[in-house]
Amino acid sequence: MAESRRKFLKQSAATVAAVSLTGCAPGAAGEPAAGTDGDALSHLDGAAPASLPAETLRAVGEAVLPDELGDDGRERAVRAFERWSEALEPVAELSHPYLVPEIRYSGPDPRPGWAAQLEGLEKECRSRHALSLSDLDVPGRRELLARPLEEAGPEPGAPQNADHVALALIAHFFGSPIATDLCYGRAIRKELCRSIEGAEDEPAPLGAAP
Repeated sequence: MAESRRKFLKQSAATVAAVSLTGCAPGAAGEPAAGTDGDALSHLDGAAPASLPAETLRAVGEAVLPDELGDDGRERAVRAFERWSEALEPVAELSHPYLVPEIRYSGPDPRPGWAAQLEGLEKECRSRHALSLSDLDVPGRRELLARPLEEAGPEPGAPQNADHVALALIAHFFGSPIATDLCYGRAIRKELCRSIEGAEDEPAPLGAAP
């Protein structure tokens, strides 16, 4: 029974994600739209969702991630976000306290919506500037992102709960050890194992010789 319930919840969440992208209930006309071959619902069969458009995602990263990271640092941050999002399991059973019978689940898959947002940014950029997002200068990209980020709210929260892919990228980065190091200017190495030797010492300034 528990396994059936999990399967039902996962399929329901996937259907909700498909509805949010297509704007109508799947199969409302009896058959998939001509030319789609049912692609909008392919993830119901267990297929992995389409990857986020890499070039557009990196163009967004250049606009929203700290300049202090530099090109290499931003690339590492975007790649880390991609690896995290590819491993994201929607409607996953969450851990709960011992002897608590209630089972809670994470939310539906945000990736189809994020992919649609990146595609929408490309279309808007080409419509307004006759350029791809990656060819537009960074101030122009920030202008395009200002409205969706304002609508998404001021708090990034957990990246998987972000209403916009740019906010998810920001939240994922600022939850990382390197973001903590940059904030304090110290090699704190949050969530990374350190030896007992020197554990009581103050973290060294960034860039200091070991």
